[in-house]
Amino acid sequence: MENGILEDILAYRKECDLIVHCGDTSLPYKTRYKKIDYIVKGNHDYDESYPTFITHDDYLITHGHLYNVYKNYDELIRLCKENNVHYCFHGHTHVPTLQIHEGITFINPGSTMINRGSYGYGTYAIVEIDKNHFSCHFYHHTTHECVDYVLEEGLTLLEEFKKLVAQIEKEKTLRQ
Repeated sequence: MENGILEDILAYRKECDLIVHCGDTSLPYKTRYKKIDYIVKGNHDYDESYPTFITHDDYLITHGHLYNVYKNYDELIRLCKENNVHYCFHGHTHVPTLQIHEGITFINPGSTMINRGSYGYGTYAIVEIDKNHFSCHFYHHTTHECVDYVLEEGLTLLEEFKKLVAQIEKEKTLRQ
């Protein structure tokens, strides 16, 4: 992650109870940012010291590449239920999304560096959770303006990805 973008986001550290990174930092574990409470291993993180998932209170944090998030949330739902959590933060698709499946809220903040939408900028999420309140908003990675409107496009992109993954799997099966 480009240091300037991350430093801008981390400037809000004092206003947050927790900062998580959903993987693909490309940083060695020893040099990870100390202002980030939890970082998980993404498919572009080659340091094995990062955990593949972390649970904290009612949350599970993972990158998602090991749980087929391009296909569906079935494996993540199972992992969340095994760990008795109701919120799952994940990455991998680089698409900001907020979805609820089987009583579990899935939040992908998108990517500050490599977005996959037509809107042309990175995103991150600010989530508020307490016993009586939940909110999740998505923000432009450099202007820090709320950009929740990207969610609709994100869901459309994910559906297209799912169709592509299904087609690729079908072609692999036919070749065997």
